[in-house]
Amino acid sequence: MNDEQRFLYDMFGYIVVPGVLTQEQVDLLRSTIGHATEQWEPDHKHDAPLHWHSIWRDLLDLPTLAPILDDMIGTGGRSESPTYRIDHINVHTHVSQGFPGGHLHGGGGPLAGFAYHDGRFHSRLLSVSFELYDTQPNDGGFACVRGSHKSNVPFPPHWRDLSKGVNPCVTRVTANAGDAILFTEALTHGTLPWTSDAPRSTVFYKFSPPDHTWAANYFDPDDYRGYEDMDTRKLAILEPPNARYRGRPTNPHSETPQTIHTDT
Repeated sequence: MNDEQRFLYDMFGYIVVPGVLTQEQVDLLRSTIGHATEQWEPDHKHDAPLHWHSIWRDLLDLPTLAPILDDMIGTGGRSESPTYRIDHINVHTHVSQGFPGGHLHGGGGPLAGFAYHDGRFHSRLLSVSFELYDTQPNDGGFACVRGSHKSNVPFPPHWRDLSKGVNPCVTRVTANAGDAILFTEALTHGTLPWTSDAPRSTVFYKFSPPDHTWAANYFDPDDYRGYEDMDTRKLAILEPPNARYRGRPTNPHSETPQTIHTDT
């Protein structure tokens, strides 16, 4: 991150990175969405997003985002091996005109998982929200309470249900197709009522430090090792939580039989 991004992320708990995806990548993601779901379990099911098309596996390690993820979660500088892992994936296609709004969730506190120490950010769970359609100021979509990742007082419960009203403390975050909203899950956030005629399709990749997890199930690198597009960085990002010690069973350099798959 540059100095401006670091300041905004520290103060607000999120940043918007424009143009992370090309229009071609956006179109490919739109056309290859297999199923609508709130959350995919990180297992080996062949109808899960990472099996849909290589573009979904490319999102694991985008050159435009990898240095930022390193700074937000890991060592603060891009290295040969990634300093984070994919925890789980959400694909939101259920929001259309008339969606009443969701519930605000997340927030600061001792277990929230956001900290800054000795010049480094620490986050137990970081979300990357890839926007596949433009979101205008009054359309709805992603919203948050800026700075709530550092809050010490519980969020008023009667403000959480966005279908019953949007408190002035809630910030509407706009983004264009191809932009990415990066936010710590310690931030109080949710989905606003959707008023636009256009659809809302948003893909969430949730990342954690290598030795942390939020999801109860883990990805298995061996389930994806046979794809031609998988390299050692992507395989490392798919590892279950561990300290990344040498000689570990899930080391992406370990040899296993390969079956080459191609996109259809």
